[in-house]
Amino acid sequence: MIYRKWSLLSSTILIWGGAATAGLAGVFLFNAKEKFQKYLSGEGQRLRQQDRAAMGKN
Repeated sequence: MIYRKWSLLSSTILIWGGAATAGLAGVFLFNAKEKFQKYLSGEGQRLRQQDRAAMGKN
């Protein structure tokens, strides 16, 4: 049982800090940033095509 409020806060900070560290490590170590940008670019193109098609129907 946890009796101190600060330990609850510090555990939350450690969890979020660990997640952020893992994300940054993935970006820098595995070159995920370029893959993610390429994915977003493709998604942007797909959404623009859908918007143009929807505007053409109206």
